Amino acid sequence: MHHRGIPEEVFRRAAEGLSTYTPTLPPTETEDRVTAFLNTLLDPFLDSNPKWNSTAFTHLMAEMLDHSFLDFAQPGALYSMPPCIHNAIAITQVSDAPFYCRVATHLLALAVDPNRDDYEELKFRQLVASHVNSVLLQGENVSLDEAARFVLVYLSNNQLEEAEILQLEVLEFRRRILGEAHPLSLDSQDQLDTIYRMRGKEAPNAHSIDEDYLASLPFSQLSRRPRVAQNRISVSLQRIGTNTPLADIVKHFTLVSRLRDLTHDLGSCPALRTSWGGIGDIYRGVLHDGTEVAIKTLRCSRTKPESKIVKYTAREIAAWSKLDHPNILEFLGLAVFHNQLVMVSPWMHYGNVVEFATGRGANRCSLCLQLGSAVAYMHSMGVVHGDIKGMYRQANALVSEDGIVKLTDFGLTIVQEPDVYISITEKGGGTERWMAPELLLEDTAIRSKKADVYALGMTFLEIFTGLPPFNYVKRDCAVVAMITRGEAPRYANEIALYTRQSDRIWDMLQQCWKRNPGERPTAEHIKDIFYEIM
Repeated sequence: MHHRGIPEEVFRRAAEGLSTYTPTLPPTETEDRVTAFLNTLLDPFLDSNPKWNSTAFTHLMAEMLDHSFLDFAQPGALYSMPPCIHNAIAITQVSDAPFYCRVATHLLALAVDPNRDDYEELKFRQLVASHVNSVLLQGENVSLDEAARFVLVYLSNNQLEEAEILQLEVLEFRRRILGEAHPLSLDSQDQLDTIYRMRGKEAPNAHSIDEDYLASLPFSQLSRRPRVAQNRISVSLQRIGTNTPLADIVKHFTLVSRLRDLTHDLGSCPALRTSWGGIGDIYRGVLHDGTEVAIKTLRCSRTKPESKIVKYTAREIAAWSKLDHPNILEFLGLAVFHNQLVMVSPWMHYGNVVEFATGRGANRCSLCLQLGSAVAYMHSMGVVHGDIKGMYRQANALVSEDGIVKLTDFGLTIVQEPDVYISITEKGGGTERWMAPELLLEDTAIRSKKADVYALGMTFLEIFTGLPPFNYVKRDCAVVAMITRGEAPRYANEIALYTRQSDRIWDMLQQCWKRNPGERPTAEHIKDIFYEIM
């Protein structure tokens, strides 16, 4: 199986379950091959009852141990491959690797008993969870019955997101093939309702996943021949990486997070590129219903090659779509636009907050209060923004048509408990004049709430002065040197033009720029100060 730590219990359960297993749908040719292979593999260890012959199995394992093909760990009776054998197999090109992956998948599924819910069964499902993850990550399809059993494994391990993804597909295929009134379809709906309640989400009713919704799902299998394809389920998206197809990413977010796929809406709409830079392009477009939208794409650079842009976009979608606050720019949906994964949001007519404050004489303390409220909310949700700024290149504090500040650009966010795992290896990020000293000094430093507060103070300074931080220093490298020495911007006389409490605001800004992160205030405290000033 090419997996570490396989207990004998898996083989015993699979062997005993194989004799009574009846698939819901007629098996495919590959599934018949898998069943025949497992019968040949496991039959020698069954006696006439048929019951598992542990002695015969142990004898075979002993022979393999003698030849150093296996290691045996007494606690838990785990058989595993020595590192040298495991690594050799991993780098060997196996001509029929997909078939053997299917064998491992079916072996694990057979070992799960869907008719039991006792303590012993629960402990077994917890034991095999890592192996279920391993076979699913191979990218091969799983059968309808295998997926249904793996849902039970995920539920037993509190992997609710994974359980929901698989259960949605199980329900979709059972309803389509067996009919909505079939007992298995009804059981699948009940199971999905249970998962929703466990996740604290509103459980859909029996007709919530209607035919129009199902028809919109991008299952490539539905275009294949019945009986061969319709009892196959594509492996749910477990990891978004550099090679993940765009269709799979869209499928993940539309199924799990209930995000809107706006690909069709954008397909025929005119879109004008309005800004561009090192991190992305912004297009202005109109949806079918007349809504003006901003279409954001990320661009490759020396630090973000094209192969990584998709997963950077997916990470931003995962973070942004979880946020719901009056001062957070609304996430309308995602789409494939010009063959790129893009994010869609309402168009902000007044541009960035600094230009708005300068050109319209707005109440600057009110703007700061709104921006501080957005950051305080993010931090309360366990989210770090990582790149707050007011007017540099693509600013991320914008103003809506009704004069409301909207924070956006969540490409550098850190979410403490993400629902989707997206592997990102890049450190750093941000814009130097707004970056806290620790981010510039330490290679291993990570973006934090305290670093957000530092950048927030710099953005407040922009709002009052209409100028970037350290505007009197031309070269960014000189600014970096000043920040790392602990120097803060010079006193801004402009603050006194807009409030009688300029000294209090300046003192607060000085606190935001403390060299020691632990001495900086929280975003919540900053919000409270502006609330009192207002």
